[in-house]
Amino acid sequence: MYNRFNFYKHTFAIFNKVAAPDNFEKAQYISKHGSQYFFTTNGVYRYSNHWGRVGNCRWRLNGIDFKQQTSFWGYCPWTNFYKNNDSEALFFIENVGADKFSYNHINNTDKANVTVRSATETARVLKKISEILTDESWAKHLLFDDYQVVQQHFIYQLIQTKKSFLQIKQEYIAIKK
Repeated sequence: MYNRFNFYKHTFAIFNKVAAPDNFEKAQYISKHGSQYFFTTNGVYRYSNHWGRVGNCRWRLNGIDFKQQTSFWGYCPWTNFYKNNDSEALFFIENVGADKFSYNHINNTDKANVTVRSATETARVLKKISEILTDESWAKHLLFDDYQVVQQHFIYQLIQTKKSFLQIKQEYIAIKK
């Protein structure tokens, strides 16, 4: 069980964007990077302009691009913190909006058929998905009628399998011959 004394030690959490707590007068803790924390019995409020990789933690703010520089309040109950480390397969990739994908923790889902990876592998696959979504050059030697269908096929294969991009590409080329 996580609490105010250990939630910042190698954890994963998804905070929900909220308004400042009603009884907030002064932060109970301010980090060296300026993030403010207000603790309750059930969870923690965090006011910050940086989300994503936070020290040795991975903390997302639902619906917000973690690379932004605007400060937001987020709230996360203690029960929604999970262990985080770089070597264990703890993460999967999910669609979080139109052409937006992010990572989630295996203990933070009721989905049965997710492909679980380490943090490093997950980051690598998310980077490749971002490339597929923003640059068409990856498909210049492929035969296809509809680019979006091919794009979605490659993204689906990256998310749902442990195949490398090269393996997926080779299989696709073999099918199209």
